[in-house]
Amino acid sequence: MNNSVSGRGQLTLPLAIRDKPGFDQFIIGENVETVDLLKSIARGVRQTRLYLWGGTGNGISHLLQACCILADNLGRSVAYIPLREFPQLTPAMLEGLDRMVLVCIDDIDAIAGHGAWEQALFHLYNRLRDNNTSLLMGSHTNPRTLGFQLADLTSRMIWDLVYHVKPPDDADRVEALQRRAHARGFRLPGEVAEFLVKRVNRDMPNLIDLLNQLEQATLAEQRRLTIPFVRTYLEKK
Repeated sequence: MNNSVSGRGQLTLPLAIRDKPGFDQFIIGENVETVDLLKSIARGVRQTRLYLWGGTGNGISHLLQACCILADNLGRSVAYIPLREFPQLTPAMLEGLDRMVLVCIDDIDAIAGHGAWEQALFHLYNRLRDNNTSLLMGSHTNPRTLGFQLADLTSRMIWDLVYHVKPPDDADRVEALQRRAHARGFRLPGEVAEFLVKRVNRDMPNLIDLLNQLEQATLAEQRRLTIPFVRTYLEKK
């Protein structure tokens, strides 16, 4: 995965078209205020710097990418930088982002302890602040416990808005799976979705990955997605 900025300075997310994680695919649950704020930032109604964090599977990357997609659809220049891929990237890629109106940097906790990256992120933050450019940062770690070597960078993370994304409950997970299935063009019965949520690791990425596998299995075997089919599939894994 590379710097996700196209030649015209706008978003190019390396995602399958039908799987683009828009806001309509996110189950809001207890995150109404957070989602409303993110939409206003993506639309340019508000300019700010926001640190978004939550546990694995809470949808941090989904929300950042949804912001990028919404902003790009409105013709706004935007960049999405996935720092979990930093070993394949270079800190220099952060230098040319000043021309953007929205910058989303995901998994910033991944570069903790890597001096060159911390310095690059620190200077980018300052430039975007001076330009009044919106900056969205995503992490699975509370900003006070990131473990950055650069103390000034840690202070920047807690200067501005910090929002904790609340995890979905089981009903939210069922709805999320059904929305994902609908977006992919197949039907996921409610009882099957509930079976998956109760019997499988409740982490949403794992559930979605399993849903994708089940879709392929039903297509290959020309079967409907039923609880017996799912049970048999899981027993074979």
